[in-house]
Amino acid sequence: MKDISTLTEDIYHVLDATQDHTHDPILAEQYSSRIGGEFIKASGKRDEPRAKGKLWASDLGKRCLRQHYYNFNEPHYGEKLNGNTKFKFLYGNVLEEAVLYFAEEAGHMVSSQQYTVEHAIDGWTIRGRIDAIIDNVLVDVKSTSSYGYKRYKDGITSSNDSFGYLEQLGFYREFIDTPVSKTEAGFVWIDKQNGHITYTPAITPTREDLEQRARSIIQAVDKSEQNVARYYLPEAYGKSGNRVLPMACSYCPYKDHCWRDSNNGKGLRTFAYNQGPVFFTDVVLEPRVFEVTK
Repeated sequence: MKDISTLTEDIYHVLDATQDHTHDPILAEQYSSRIGGEFIKASGKRDEPRAKGKLWASDLGKRCLRQHYYNFNEPHYGEKLNGNTKFKFLYGNVLEEAVLYFAEEAGHMVSSQQYTVEHAIDGWTIRGRIDAIIDNVLVDVKSTSSYGYKRYKDGITSSNDSFGYLEQLGFYREFIDTPVSKTEAGFVWIDKQNGHITYTPAITPTREDLEQRARSIIQAVDKSEQNVARYYLPEAYGKSGNRVLPMACSYCPYKDHCWRDSNNGKGLRTFAYNQGPVFFTDVVLEPRVFEVTK
């Protein structure tokens, strides 16, 4: 039996051009069909309103309760998913399928792809689909930039988990009803720019913490916007006195509406830096880069 600790080297061994590897045609056909399904799904509609009573597993990792309030009560204020964003999600899913395929080709036991996990709490249902179980270890496959890969390749903790990955994996680990090791769960990281792959085990939140998190979201949904505090606060940008949204907040589709009172009521100002757009809540000294206007 293979062990997940050798996953990276085993996948690279299959891909080694100097090796003569005999592929399983039936396995290749199965994965080809799943990838085709991802193509179809990518072009489907993804902006349906959220129905109260249902949470996704990924919701547990979104720490800002105001974002959840908007999701269920004022979704029309959110930014619509554009073509390049949907394409980004698509190739992330394709990379996931590629890693799982080559893991099987390398002799690892891969099972339960997209297995549904559900849990009921306070009249609501939390639902999500796992990526897979590899060698009896529950895994979540994440594709990331080279920067993100360097950030997570040695492990993910609450201090560097900007997007709530641990809560999502923790939900699957605590509430899955199929046999799987409870002693270990982790992430398979893919550097989508350079092709690096690694597996890291993770310590996830407890069942009690996850249920409390779900209850906080459910309670926030039934409050008014003014009574749901923002989780993130602006942070200093250099020594100019300017302040900007932190990284996780900048990814929120409701940032423009949520921060409409920033810059003395003029709203967020966006400036195009080399590393990407930066969203300013307070401009004291005018940045010397191009401003993106709405």
